[in-house]
Amino acid sequence: MSAATSRQVRKVTAARRALSLLAALGLVWACAGAVTGGAPAAAFARASKSALPASATRVTGDGRVDRLLTEMTLDEKLTLLEGAQEAASTNQYQTGYLPGIPRLGIPSLRLSDGPPGVATRQPSTGMTATMGVAATFSQQDARRNGVVIGRDARALGQDVVLEPFVNIDRDPTWARAFNTFGEDPLLSGQAAAGEIGGIQSQGTMAQVKHYIAYDGGNNVVVDEQTLHEIYLQPFEDAINAGVASIMCSYNTVSVIASTAAGPTGPGPQACGNAATLTGILRGELGFNGFVTSDWGANHATDSINDGLDMEMPGTGFGGVIPQYFSLAALKAAITAGTVQISTVDQAVGRILAEMDRFGLLSGHSKHNVTPEPTNADEQVVQQTAQDAATLLKNDGALPLRSRDLALIGPGAGQTIAVGQAGENASGIVSRQTGTYQVLQAELKRDPGAHLTYAVGDDMTGTPVPAPALSHGGQPGLLRTNATDGSTDVVAQLNNTTSNGQALPAGSAYTWTGDLTAPVTGTYWVNLGLLGAGGSITLDGTTIARTGFINGTAPRYGVLRPGDNSVLPTTDGLDNLRAELKLTAGPHALNVTVAAEVSGNPVQARLDWVTPAQEQANHDAAVTAAKHAKAAVVFAWSTGSLDTPLPEGQDQLIQDIAAVNPDTIVVLNTSDPVAMPWLGSVKAVLEMWYPGDTGGYATASVLLGKTDPAGRLPFTWPTALSQGVANQPGTHPERTSNGIDASGNYCPHPGGPFNPGPVCVTTYTEGIFVGYRWYDQQHETPLFPFGYGLSYARFAYSGLTWSAAADGGLNVRFRVTNTGSVTGDEVPQVYLGAAASPPAGVAFADKALAAYARITLRPGQSMVASLHVPKRQLQYWDTGRGWTTATGRRPLCVGTNERTTELMTTVDISAR
Repeated sequence: MSAATSRQVRKVTAARRALSLLAALGLVWACAGAVTGGAPAAAFARASKSALPASATRVTGDGRVDRLLTEMTLDEKLTLLEGAQEAASTNQYQTGYLPGIPRLGIPSLRLSDGPPGVATRQPSTGMTATMGVAATFSQQDARRNGVVIGRDARALGQDVVLEPFVNIDRDPTWARAFNTFGEDPLLSGQAAAGEIGGIQSQGTMAQVKHYIAYDGGNNVVVDEQTLHEIYLQPFEDAINAGVASIMCSYNTVSVIASTAAGPTGPGPQACGNAATLTGILRGELGFNGFVTSDWGANHATDSINDGLDMEMPGTGFGGVIPQYFSLAALKAAITAGTVQISTVDQAVGRILAEMDRFGLLSGHSKHNVTPEPTNADEQVVQQTAQDAATLLKNDGALPLRSRDLALIGPGAGQTIAVGQAGENASGIVSRQTGTYQVLQAELKRDPGAHLTYAVGDDMTGTPVPAPALSHGGQPGLLRTNATDGSTDVVAQLNNTTSNGQALPAGSAYTWTGDLTAPVTGTYWVNLGLLGAGGSITLDGTTIARTGFINGTAPRYGVLRPGDNSVLPTTDGLDNLRAELKLTAGPHALNVTVAAEVSGNPVQARLDWVTPAQEQANHDAAVTAAKHAKAAVVFAWSTGSLDTPLPEGQDQLIQDIAAVNPDTIVVLNTSDPVAMPWLGSVKAVLEMWYPGDTGGYATASVLLGKTDPAGRLPFTWPTALSQGVANQPGTHPERTSNGIDASGNYCPHPGGPFNPGPVCVTTYTEGIFVGYRWYDQQHETPLFPFGYGLSYARFAYSGLTWSAAADGGLNVRFRVTNTGSVTGDEVPQVYLGAAASPPAGVAFADKALAAYARITLRPGQSMVASLHVPKRQLQYWDTGRGWTTATGRRPLCVGTNERTTELMTTVDISAR
């Protein structure tokens, strides 16, 4: 720990002692709401009445909590440190559960997954993707989304939501990059702070994740300046917003003075890293909430000494993850003297203090399930999706001029609401309306309107016909009842409520036999499910199965799109899809379906898309486009720039653009994707994964009822090799895969649950992440950070600045809407590097320092006043801590990171 860090730790310790004394006197809680991100005021009022008894040991300064600690047995304390499995009679199949202590009035604690939204056994509002929330460049939108998350969590009987996700989008190929708020720490931190404020205003705790440097690599080496200026800032903003809890990450973290010294081995696990958990998180940043391990991220019982308070998942994941905080393990450590009871008290006290803060120790725990306010939720989702809409290209095609339209792609007839399956809420399928249907309703009174729809890529398919199914040379499949072993023969596997053939709730069946392919070629074989989980096996290989398991069971009753699908079937079934080459003739088939505990009927259907059907769908889409004045193609991807759009969409777009010069592409993605057809189309509109009301939002933007004013929260490269983490040939150490002990690139490194070679990722690029990297390397991306077009036009003038009372800057300038439509503008303030940087300190050419989102009518003008926080004027000095970079520095205002509308020089003094 640096000298500066030690000084800051001493300051925080002294401050905590003072706060503890004031808390004991009841003098702190009256103003606590101002620093907690809006936790319920009643909870603070109740806490202030809990005076500390004279007999209680002072641990937290919260009277109620410290009294409880004196009344708890050791075993009771230890049970609050380890997650467990909730009883089946009440289990909502959320991600985590902590048993309570009924005799002391301590309720159990439920932790539900995200982002975005709330994931339990109940269908829940499908929300705009987190990358879309970042694209709004609006803290107000972020807060409104937080309100939805917080109140839905309360409705669904949850206490803690495992969001927001504030890691930095360093590597676009990282499978979890789409869950982030993008590549800039200021934008990420402010979006997180807004969301946390909204969540906690509803009496729900937010748990920000994943701490720290969890950005693709499994074992990370990072220098102090980079850690503080890039990767810690969103967590600091979350702490300043009063976040209740923080989740530590899977990776190891080694923090060193400089990466210039060369490669080093893995550091401590993030969940057992005293330097980052105690020295930085609690010491420098002053975090007083509780730290929870990611599920399976704890690796030692003595991690409690390093700052970890709660281990998850308890008995989840089939019990395959060791439980280092189990009752037996902790008692053994206490007996051995490696863990002190005072340390246990401290960890338990942190957990209980947050429960008390949110009123859970005062009878305000709510674990019953009540209806979500769906109508209110959908208003927020639609507004967010519209604000997030990012126009990447427009050669006059948008807003739509013609009403003679061909809408093409499954995302036109349905809404690609939530995109990738995973930790997010799955959405309410019955509330989702496709853009095609919305436009039909909007234009039904327009005599010139003519809309056609062609799916292009049929994701549902058609039921496999009886002639293609047999068993033992006889027609039909052999169906076995897994409950009693009885068998019968069925002509097809088609048991749904829509055809009146759904199977009883609680049932489980296996279908066996042969599936006969009429010709050799590429087929899609699909298993539609609801009220059940299941799998398909062909020729002895499992080709698709329900893939999201939570604890010992699926999330019952909730649609989880399969790995090769971003959509349910057109009649609302979960859609497990597999693409495979089949030779003509029979193939051994096994389908297994197991009921869920939801009590819903079991629905199962075996569908396919044959090569002939697929070609016919493609040809029909091209024909529809050829006979329309404009074609709108809805494209999607769950991949990134290193892969083409799935399922032949690139070729489909090329073929449509070849027959219709007015082709518009609507993207439903959350990462940059390759667009080989970009020069052939007139417009490209990025709608992200817009949520349940995405069809309405997309239609509003296409028609021009809403001005697209979303801005890219990441840099969109022209090629993946431009990225800092994507140059394995020249800089393998920077890749997420990393290098082994011999300095060789690791093509297949191990992960948290997959043992493999010990490979280390070193952030040798330092602070130059995202647009900072492109600027430093003089690389020109396809689209820069902050980029987005508009239907309106804006002019800037009159830039001035002044010193702010908090040590930052106040920046003012005038923005005028010179166009003919009302629109939103997103001015962005960037601060340039110090003229004479201290030795050993890196500065980006420019860094985002402030931004705003403003709405202006045609001809309207307003003076925008943006505040640059003091932290944005500072750099991290290993010896002195945060230090203001004094002297003259360029300051510019632009519409994205690569444009300059206004520019001046600011003279910063040491204050």
